[in-house]
Amino acid sequence: MTKSNKDAVLREIARDALECIELVASDAEKAQRDRRNAGPGAFASVNTLNSPEQVKNLNEAAAAQMAALSTLIKQPVIARVDFVDEEERESTIFISRGTPRSVPGFKIAGYLTPFGRIATLAAGDQDTFNFPAGSRELAVTSNAKLTPRKTAGHWDSIDSEIDLVDLGRFTVRSFRDLIESGDRNSASELEALWEDDADINIVDGIRRAILTKMGLRDQPILDRFQDEIFRLPLDTSCFLSGPPGTGKTTTLIRRLAQKTDRDALLESGENIRLIDSVEDDTGHPHAQSWIVFSPTELLRQYVKEAFNREGLPASDRHIRTWGEYRREISRDALGLLRTSSGSGPFIERSAQGYIANPDTDDVAWYQDFSAYVATDVREELIADAASLEKSTAPDLSSLGKKLAASFEQFTGSFYPHAVRVVERVRVDIDSASQSRQTEIEEILSEARNRLVYDDRDFPSALQAEVSRLLEDKQVEVEEEDEFEAALANDDDEASELPTGRTVSRRQALIRLESALRTLAKSRVAGRRPSNTSLAGKLLSWLGDARTPSEEALRRLGKLLNEQSRLRKLERLERLFLRGIAPRYKKYRSEMAKVRQWYSAEPEKRADIHWRELDLVILATLQIGNELLSSIRSRPTAELPSAGVLGAIRYLQRAQILVDEATDFSRVQLACMRELTHPSLRSLFLCGDINQRLTPWGLKSNEALSWIDPDIERKSITVSYRQSQRLVELAKDIATIGGSEPSDIVLPDRLDSEGLPPVWQTRLSTNESISDWLAERIREIDSTLQKATTIAVLVNDEEEVEPLARALGERLEEINLDAVPCKDGKVVGNDRDVRVFNIRHIKGLEFEAVFFVNLDKTVDQFPDLFAKFLYVGATRAATYLGLTFSHDVPVALHALADHFEEAWGQ
Repeated sequence: MTKSNKDAVLREIARDALECIELVASDAEKAQRDRRNAGPGAFASVNTLNSPEQVKNLNEAAAAQMAALSTLIKQPVIARVDFVDEEERESTIFISRGTPRSVPGFKIAGYLTPFGRIATLAAGDQDTFNFPAGSRELAVTSNAKLTPRKTAGHWDSIDSEIDLVDLGRFTVRSFRDLIESGDRNSASELEALWEDDADINIVDGIRRAILTKMGLRDQPILDRFQDEIFRLPLDTSCFLSGPPGTGKTTTLIRRLAQKTDRDALLESGENIRLIDSVEDDTGHPHAQSWIVFSPTELLRQYVKEAFNREGLPASDRHIRTWGEYRREISRDALGLLRTSSGSGPFIERSAQGYIANPDTDDVAWYQDFSAYVATDVREELIADAASLEKSTAPDLSSLGKKLAASFEQFTGSFYPHAVRVVERVRVDIDSASQSRQTEIEEILSEARNRLVYDDRDFPSALQAEVSRLLEDKQVEVEEEDEFEAALANDDDEASELPTGRTVSRRQALIRLESALRTLAKSRVAGRRPSNTSLAGKLLSWLGDARTPSEEALRRLGKLLNEQSRLRKLERLERLFLRGIAPRYKKYRSEMAKVRQWYSAEPEKRADIHWRELDLVILATLQIGNELLSSIRSRPTAELPSAGVLGAIRYLQRAQILVDEATDFSRVQLACMRELTHPSLRSLFLCGDINQRLTPWGLKSNEALSWIDPDIERKSITVSYRQSQRLVELAKDIATIGGSEPSDIVLPDRLDSEGLPPVWQTRLSTNESISDWLAERIREIDSTLQKATTIAVLVNDEEEVEPLARALGERLEEINLDAVPCKDGKVVGNDRDVRVFNIRHIKGLEFEAVFFVNLDKTVDQFPDLFAKFLYVGATRAATYLGLTFSHDVPVALHALADHFEEAWGQ
């Protein structure tokens, strides 16, 4: 190969690429202008009052189209591939990042389409591709990965990676310089001797770009392994594992981009059929029917930015942290958290002191609770059926006999079985319930009429007393009343719990009748209402003289008990789903007495910690999905659109994806799986067991089977982030933490070896730490001679600001600033040195990372320190520094051979 031949081939590729880039960008700009000029007329036929969801979907569709055009304007094409077919016919294809637009003279395919995978093939590779006339074997002769950039009104491609069959691989720093240099007289050999390496435009081999912006690395074209994974079928459940920097999050994003693009899925008629079915079932358009869960707010923001870079609009309702999503669905959809109206059985508390072991296995805990609920529900319904069977009322006795035999005989899950049993006798239940409801209303009507007849001012006095009682924060809700509230309809005023606000006369009457119901049932049971409950306090104010006669109370109590059993059968969905919350309180109380899972009960029965709330949510979703599956299995059955079952149905999405999955508990991941529509079960998890920073997080690949026994396990090993030296260090850190060192493969790059990491002992103050950090940062700055991304990691949130202040004073001389990123919030700009609590930087990458006071990490987290160090060390691409307040801990002595004291030695 001669220099002139190589330059000529590269120059031809550069000219062709820049012409295509210019045409695609110009066409996309024109299309975008046309769409803006069209204005809102396209929505004229939409009734914005009656169709808000339709308007929202149309707006999101329009936003997606504009985002796709913006992507083409910023990155018109990302690859150019020459290939030949079996008959030696040559052709060239350009690959666009998003949906392509046709321009004259060029063939363009979207990367997300099946043909787009040709961009992953190296020169000399062959593969089979489908065409309308049949499949053809293609051989790639050249592959140019492009990075389009427009400066001073002219397009260029920067640091393009070009692979030529028989000629080799090259990095071309500027296509425009390459073309213009060919049009000028070449420099003399003597003049060329004065050129520095940095001035050479064509470099043999591939170089890694320096990170100049904080966030997730942009990798428009994946390698063949990542490419195969993101193209797995839509109805796939998959866990993608791999060491840091292997592109797991990028693969997740690319998968979602493809799986929400109907054009990319058209080859599969089955895919389209499933998509249409799920759209009809959930009411969510497929392009918006997805959620990505992220463990931290900081990573959520950068994942969101990466989605937008992909041309995939990502709103805050699409990319979520589990904490805020858990609270939203618990409060607004599942009715588990109390609202301002007073409804809802729980108040979430951030702190707790009653869970016996904070690091307990949530799965064993959940299975125990789930089994308790199933047994409790089954035994309750069997007991109710037996009680009805013994009744002297013929209608109840006959009904009880039918139910008792059926409830005892079941296989599989009891919940759908019970629904089927009850449906067979629905008419009998409704008839018996209605007759008793009429008699109950007659007794209560007589009681309230007598009260008003004796005292015309009684309604006003009752209103004042109920309002006063509801302002009393010490008023409790009895366990029996909680179960009654769980069975009440959503529009039933009696289902509201105490709210602490003034009530109307009608609401006061409802409280009075509720208290009389409680008194009547207590008489039959031979007990008294609690003196601290709302009913007990109201009855005390009422006095014996103003309550119904003993005979009336006993008759009312008997009717209410019968009605309660019938109401359970009428409202099985509410018994199963709304009943989970009071059953959890009952379970927690019983377990606390024997010190199982809990060391004590919470101060208030309504209090719940987020880990407990995860258990209740999972039970609700799993039981709800069992009931929905039973309904879906009956072709003529109508799916519920209201209540908890309706809420669960509308919560489901075509795709659920989880980034850094190992930081979530298995119960949380199981909740996320329950949010996938059962027709698809499209769950995509990615993470690295070695990077787990939470004691409750995913501890092994095998643990995934509990979440989904059919989940596929895939792994990738090519690291695009770190140098060889840092990869070797990461392997040894993983070994210290008790893990097997991952098989990490580095791509074929010229600068892969990198620099040794550095460390320093006996830096015990912010001043001494800052002095050492400032010297190391000067070394980086003088080596790179350009701004880059630098992160300083600390152990605790309160260390962030003082260290940033001290370091900032020392960096003023080189015009850099140190910025405190409190609670993981990003401030400053990409030139700044940012100081973070290490808990907030999962998934991100920087050119340089410093982890300070590492010996304190070892002392504070003896079981997790290796995970913290692994995560901190693997954030760095090239430069890594560690400091210790005292000496290097014995646990880290095995790493000493990797480290030096400075890079300037």
